[in-house]
Amino acid sequence: MTAITLSPSLDPDVQRVGRELIGEVLRACDPGVLVRGAVDFDPFDSPTHVLAFGKASAGMARACAQGLEDRFAGGIVLCPDAMIPESRDQRVRYFGVDHPSPTARNVEATKSLVEYARSIPSTDACIVCISGGGSAHLCSPRSGVTLEQIVQTTKALNASGATIHELNQARRSLETLKAGGLADLLTGLQRCSAVVLSDVLGDDLSTIASGPMVNPAHLVEHTIVGNHMTALDASVRFLNARGCMVGFHTGMVSGDSSEQGRILAERFMDSDKSACVIAGETTVDTAGATGIGGPCIEMAISCALALAESGDLDWVCIGLATDGIDGPTDAAGGILTGEMMTSLVNQQVARKLLADHNTLAFLDTIGGTIRTGPTGTNLNDLCLVVPRGVFLG
Repeated sequence: MTAITLSPSLDPDVQRVGRELIGEVLRACDPGVLVRGAVDFDPFDSPTHVLAFGKASAGMARACAQGLEDRFAGGIVLCPDAMIPESRDQRVRYFGVDHPSPTARNVEATKSLVEYARSIPSTDACIVCISGGGSAHLCSPRSGVTLEQIVQTTKALNASGATIHELNQARRSLETLKAGGLADLLTGLQRCSAVVLSDVLGDDLSTIASGPMVNPAHLVEHTIVGNHMTALDASVRFLNARGCMVGFHTGMVSGDSSEQGRILAERFMDSDKSACVIAGETTVDTAGATGIGGPCIEMAISCALALAESGDLDWVCIGLATDGIDGPTDAAGGILTGEMMTSLVNQQVARKLLADHNTLAFLDTIGGTIRTGPTGTNLNDLCLVVPRGVFLG
């Protein structure tokens, strides 16, 4: 269970209900639960191997091993260090890898995965578990391309606020396993399929982790077990259970984080104070700024500032990155109340730090930071604003 850390200065009711809501969302996004609920393991009637990469890879691989029972033949998992289990199945080799930019150890881990893939007997089967972050984790530079070229391209695109589609398109031109390259390695097996936890709006399989199993020459069955709507639906169920009407919700939010925060505030003000929930993947164009912040934090602060400037202080706003890591920060997001934004000084500081993309400092100062550490899942971002009364009693 993910530990959810909130500031002790936060109102006790807001702390309690906030933890309950965040916990409910993260439980719904648990990759093991999602895999076990969506994947039929019965057709795998031969020894079956598992290859997994992405932020949810450890949980997905573990669920596959459990589902396969005595048919599980072993596997390779590329995952964040924090997700490597202390007690592990000896048939599985784990490699700690980095994100958002690939590192030398990502390349070495990928070489081990490739060697393992090539060693699978043709009479065996393979399940490939793919989740967000997989593009950085699975890194195999093309001949003549250096790791530094890939890193600099990734950093430049991230800093410019590039979409995941733009980022992965660049990666495909620089690496061998993207765009169906991994499927090439696995052709000829008795059975091969992909299990996917999508972090891409619209679930475009060629974009998720840069489509390593999407190859027109080798059609591979893909099962999408969860996406951003998983998080959104969980939050709506939680609010409904507390008697809160959700007047507006959408799972197709993209573009500038601050702008989406302002739009969310407008929705709330126009909804007769019913809850408003959005999910998706927004971006921040830092344009050379040196501050520390993330898309969820910016979205939540922007929403809170717009509401405060309107004179409305009767609300709670939460921005949450389901992977527990909002941009380059150590925070999962932020939780803000009208009381935090009453002060004109706080509003002025928020305005300035939003412009500087230094929003983590503001959240830490007012006691609104959410910290979970890596959650072992990755289903994009969630932001909601609800009437203050939902967090009472």
